[in-house]
Amino acid sequence: MNRFVVSDPSRCIGCGACRVTCSEAHRKRALRPASRISLVKTRDVSAAVTCHQCEGAPCLSVCPEGAISQEGDRLQVDEARCTGCLLCALVCPFGAVYPSAPSTAHVKAAPYSRASSARSAGLLRQKETGAYTSVVVCDLCAKAPDGPRCIAACPTKALSLMDEGALGHLARERRIDAIEKTSIAMQGATELRELLAAEAAQQARPQSADAEFPTAKAGSRQGAASVRPNEAGEGIEPRGKKVLS
Repeated sequence: MNRFVVSDPSRCIGCGACRVTCSEAHRKRALRPASRISLVKTRDVSAAVTCHQCEGAPCLSVCPEGAISQEGDRLQVDEARCTGCLLCALVCPFGAVYPSAPSTAHVKAAPYSRASSARSAGLLRQKETGAYTSVVVCDLCAKAPDGPRCIAACPTKALSLMDEGALGHLARERRIDAIEKTSIAMQGATELRELLAAEAAQQARPQSADAEFPTAKAGSRQGAASVRPNEAGEGIEPRGKKVLS
């Protein structure tokens, strides 16, 4: 697998130091100074988003100008060939291809005949004019000997370079964490079942006490029904029964 920069949302504070460092590093290489990193923020967390250097990258195959190439384990954009059609940005699954359109205030107007076609060899393809839109993607700071500059610039160490070994380690940690959470959940479920069973047994105790002597209660009711008082208050035998002398 190819290496790529990954962000830990639990550490990212959204300060933007990585973006500033990225922009400055590429400006010094006479490339577009636009940052190759975007920040995604919600109310609770923030995270940096960069190119994942996909194997069989869709952005590479969809580019009509062949402006995106793969050199080793990183993607490169030929800014002089890019026409800014943004097809690569549309197919990127991570939203990590960014358009860059610098200010044209210092650029002289080009004749219509030369600037009318984006495929021409006119001013739209001359990188020094800075008058056209091009895309930028993370290239892992290809010319930097110490690797991506954004990783060293992050004050909270939220950025790291993910490779096959690091990805395997992260997967193991997540599996262990999932097992621990599952064990805790199962233990909690067992304790909850025991608690509910104890409460049910406690609520059933008065009913079980009444059910301990069903024969005696039935006998007392039968005894009361077998003897009927007469007018004198003396008990008489039930009807249908003979008194043996």
